[in-house]
Amino acid sequence: MTIDVEAVYENGVLMLKEPVNLPEKAEVHVTIKVTSPTRTPLGRLLRELRSKIVSPGTPGLSWEEIDDEVASRRGGWSETR
Repeated sequence: MTIDVEAVYENGVLMLKEPVNLPEKAEVHVTIKVTSPTRTPLGRLLRELRSKIVSPGTPGLSWEEIDDEVASRRGGWSETR
C-alpha cells in the first residue's frame, strides 16, 4: 500500500499535514522529496490544489492528453496539428 501525504519538518520531527489510516505501531518506509518553497499566494494555491488531486490517487494526464485538453480549450486549434 502507498500513501502520499505532505509533511513539514520542524524541530527534528516530520509533522504530517493530514491524518493517515494506519494501525498503531505500523512500520513504514519513508521517502523524502523536498519541495521548493512557494513564493507567491498563487504558488501556494497551486501546490495545495495539486496535493488534493494527487492524494486520492488520481492519475495525471499524459503529454498527449494535455495537448488535447489545450486544443479543446482553444476551440480545436493546436500548434502541433
